[in-house]
Amino acid sequence: MVRKRILQVLLVFLMPVWCFGQLTEDFSDGDFVSNPTWTGDQAKFIVSSGRLKLQAPAATGSAFLSTTSQAVHNASWEFYFQFDFNPSSSNYAKVYLIADQTNLQAPLNGYFVRLGHTSREVSLFRQTGTAETEIIDGLDDRLNQPVVKARIKITRNAAGNWELFTDLGPAGAFSIEGTVTDVTHTSSSFLGLGCIYTSTRSDKFWFDDFVVTGSVVPDTLPPQLQLVSVVDQRHIVLFFSETLEEIAANGEENFRIPSLGIPTSANLQADFRSIELTLAMPLTNGVTYQLQIDNIEDLAGNRMPATIANVLFFQPVRAKEKDVIFSELFPDPTPQIGLPSAEFIEIYNRSQEPFDLKGWTLSDGSSRGILPVQIILPGDYWIITSSSSTSLFANTGKILGLTNFPSLNNAGDVLILKDGDGKTIDSINYTLEWYRDEDKAAGGWTLELIDPNNPCGEQDNWAASVDKTGGSPGLVNSILANKPDLTAPTLLYVVPEGPQRLVIAFSEKLDPSSVLAERFVVDPPVGEFFISFPDVSLRTIRLDLEQSLRLQQAYQMEVRDIQDCSGNWLESASLHFGLPETADSLDIVVNEILFNPRSGGVDFVEFYNASEKFISLKGWKVSNASGQISEAIDLSRTQVQLINPLEYFVLCSDPQVVSLQYPQSELKYFRKGTLPSLPDDEGSIAIMNEAGEIVDQLIYSRDWHSEFLKIDEGVSLERISIGEATQARSNWISASSSVGYASPGFVNSQRRLEKLQEGEVMIIPEIFVAGNGAHEFVQIQYRFDHSGQVANVMILNHAGKTVRTLSSNEILGTDGFFRWDGDQDDGGKAPAGYYLVWFETFRADGVTTTFRKRVILAWR
Repeated sequence: MVRKRILQVLLVFLMPVWCFGQLTEDFSDGDFVSNPTWTGDQAKFIVSSGRLKLQAPAATGSAFLSTTSQAVHNASWEFYFQFDFNPSSSNYAKVYLIADQTNLQAPLNGYFVRLGHTSREVSLFRQTGTAETEIIDGLDDRLNQPVVKARIKITRNAAGNWELFTDLGPAGAFSIEGTVTDVTHTSSSFLGLGCIYTSTRSDKFWFDDFVVTGSVVPDTLPPQLQLVSVVDQRHIVLFFSETLEEIAANGEENFRIPSLGIPTSANLQADFRSIELTLAMPLTNGVTYQLQIDNIEDLAGNRMPATIANVLFFQPVRAKEKDVIFSELFPDPTPQIGLPSAEFIEIYNRSQEPFDLKGWTLSDGSSRGILPVQIILPGDYWIITSSSSTSLFANTGKILGLTNFPSLNNAGDVLILKDGDGKTIDSINYTLEWYRDEDKAAGGWTLELIDPNNPCGEQDNWAASVDKTGGSPGLVNSILANKPDLTAPTLLYVVPEGPQRLVIAFSEKLDPSSVLAERFVVDPPVGEFFISFPDVSLRTIRLDLEQSLRLQQAYQMEVRDIQDCSGNWLESASLHFGLPETADSLDIVVNEILFNPRSGGVDFVEFYNASEKFISLKGWKVSNASGQISEAIDLSRTQVQLINPLEYFVLCSDPQVVSLQYPQSELKYFRKGTLPSLPDDEGSIAIMNEAGEIVDQLIYSRDWHSEFLKIDEGVSLERISIGEATQARSNWISASSSVGYASPGFVNSQRRLEKLQEGEVMIIPEIFVAGNGAHEFVQIQYRFDHSGQVANVMILNHAGKTVRTLSSNEILGTDGFFRWDGDQDDGGKAPAGYYLVWFETFRADGVTTTFRKRVILAWR
């Protein structure tokens, strides 16, 4: 405090000198280093014949000199100059009247007169930092002479009114160039001159007879904090608007960061306008702190109010894939449950590093939004929405508004987040199935990520929000849970997209670094191939082959040592495939159907490739078939892509549920997908090729179940024979109880596989137990070398009486079968015992043949 009081006394004592601060300089003493002292590019100037002259090397450049001057109030500046050339935009001068920096080539605040330049005029400019603004535009070509000699005068009164005069004649009369009122800058520390020149003009600038009068504008304003510069984690430099009082500036107790305490030191720098703080504890990267500043004064004793400044240390770190992830989506705000009626995307920083989102992009394939400057800290959630919707989320969390926010498709979309270098940080391809709730999928609810530490889980790691408002934007998700991915990826299918291209699909996103050519083996070999990912899902791989695939050739694809996004390894898997051929009618048939599932179960339909062809189902559809096609379901949206010869595929909404309810099932043939409605009493199913043509269809009825079946809930209808007509009632029967009443993906429990010779009738089985759930009917198979025969088929008891007529004068094909379920013509049960199958045929040429076969009926 003693030092401060001494300084204040000196200020009062020296006030007359500082207030009027006149300056007279005619260089008659032969130098410019004293009385007054000019500093700057001293080596480029000399005093010659009593005048200041530029004497710089013969090269294009610039040079300046400055000296102390505080004149501003009721001030006048006069000087003489001479150019031994006609000025231009490459050769001109600036004379600074007011400047707050001694270096006139650095950013500063002040005013200068420009002599020359393009218009060869004398004009007055205001400079703020590096911005120069012309405020008096002098008369053009005023200096358009081979040699310019002129005297300049500028005045400024207490109200800030400026006048600019020039005198180019020998009479000494000034002409006014213009006036202006400007009070932007009201304090000065220096004046000076600067020369801009080419190599041929580096010694042709002259200056003389500087006369400056005026007073200092009284300083009644406190200093202001202009800039906070974080040098590193322990050093901060504060820049102020004016010279500071030294004692307070060096007092570390005047500075505090609440979470870090008082700095270990505060040092006023050589410019007396900046202070360097050394912190006791380091700043954390990306965290914004609040620095409290108090008791700072200027030399006039004006104290700056207590100030809080934000301090941010940010050291850029490049984000790795999945460091920042999508954590919540709101594609359909209607109906409004509780959230704002606006689409949004939430991102989450799951890493331990902060990232600047400047230049990052968010796209959906058709439009792209560019993110602004924004640091996202570890653990931060940020809501991204359209710029017009940011106000709607004011009370929900941290918000970023994009002018080109990608519109989210309600049914599903591909979203990609890339950093400023175009590297993909996260991507997802969501669908309505991710909601796992049909009501919430209809709108008003968000999709939330379940486990942020399993960002590769995709649809298995997303579900509808359970928050009562419909979502949790900016907050921890309402369904947050630990759901790690511990399973290896599954090889789903291999499909040729032509003779020289294969598409291979996996159950989850892969690690691209594990997808190497040597890990894919094709047998028989197809030569070299090129591997690529066709889309951002990283679930599908494309192989472009060197050699073409051959028709009707079965190939095997073996995949080894493939890693998923979470690091789980698929050691080995293989699938058969072949080059697809065009399917004919009934190449693929309806083979089993469950339309009345058990409680908690779901419908399913089993299809079978009855041909020797590999058939691509791309573009195929499953639909109802009741005269016209409706409710068509595109198989391309399921995992069904290629069906091999003599192979099944089962379509249902939940394969896991079906496989658990029916042990006699093959899960590898299941495909998850939506089915058309299958009523419990009667309905239909059809499968159509890519051209929309029906390949096979079935119109079923609940009455087709075994009449002896007490409960048909959870019991499928199985096709008995692939070769018989799909729509034949006799070709369908309830699945056997021995397999749990359904056999999806497996050989039908009621299928008959025996082969007949020409001209033969066979009973299968010869002994059957009706009502026991296995082999509940007898099949009477036939095969003839002539078609068009007429048949009578009857069941006779031991007394020779007809108990059941299966055919009466029916025209036969070359092969087929009849079925007896142990019933009588009157609808009742036939008694247990021995029976005779009477099979009589008549040909057009008069030939009659009779077959007599024994069958034994028993009841459970």
